[in-house]
Amino acid sequence: MRPAFTPLRRADLTVRPARDNDLPALRRLVETSARVHLHLDWWTLEDWIGNPACLIAEADQRIVGLGMGVRDASEVAWLRAVVMEDGLSVNVLLDVLLPSMLAALRLQGIRQLACMAWANWLSDRLPEHNFSPMTRVVTLAQNDATFPPRKSMNGILLREAEPTDLDTITALDHAAFGTEWWYSGTTFFRAMHDQTRFIVVERNGLPVGYGFGHAFGAQAHITRLAVHPEQQGQGIGTRLLGALIMHFRAQGAETITLNTQMDNEDALRLYRHFGFTSAGDVVTVWRTSLVIP
Repeated sequence: MRPAFTPLRRADLTVRPARDNDLPALRRLVETSARVHLHLDWWTLEDWIGNPACLIAEADQRIVGLGMGVRDASEVAWLRAVVMEDGLSVNVLLDVLLPSMLAALRLQGIRQLACMAWANWLSDRLPEHNFSPMTRVVTLAQNDATFPPRKSMNGILLREAEPTDLDTITALDHAAFGTEWWYSGTTFFRAMHDQTRFIVVERNGLPVGYGFGHAFGAQAHITRLAVHPEQQGQGIGTRLLGALIMHFRAQGAETITLNTQMDNEDALRLYRHFGFTSAGDVVTVWRTSLVIP
């Protein structure tokens, strides 16, 4: 039986930036909490300790909550962590943490804070804190090796990405995606050393797209696929996606998944062409403005 907890009130809490010596307590909080939102990608909590928008809530000098908003490559930051112990409500934690977090982000030139809230306990509360829907992201899955006919294209080369490609990949990324989705060169560097497959596509010797993903047992996930806008609609995305699928199938993947925005019709058309269908997981992406009128 779980122990009973006395609900914590806003007046019970104090807020301060996280420090290195908080890490053991933060790890325990993450391990024991029933409500954990961690969307760190290729980063860790340790990487963000010392960031002024990585904040903890304390009650009687005991860490009871964590909130972290961090930027990557644009004026949009992401709410990467929300964790709290039993006895602390989501609304109370957000009431306490968000003012300090938003103030710290404004000092960094951030104009929006976004959150991909997979858990209902977080997603249901964000509208009460001035977050509004930005888009919805759906998970798609391919469970058989579907390879549509490939259009012949001259001058196309697919190759493994190299560290010397980082600047070019970052530029392609920023051309292909809206600012809220941008990755920095540092993020790509981390991804390049973590992913199972990271490829660049060249056309007549010039990089025009990239894609990467990772495999874990019988599962594989395609994390990112991008083609420069001037090269889209010409079959390059088809070549990229086909190459990733072929690689993961050869590695023994039985199911391949990916995520895309539900209003991205071009991407949905491509993925359906390869036999991807909805896996049933849809998440709302929320955002709030940091611009003071």
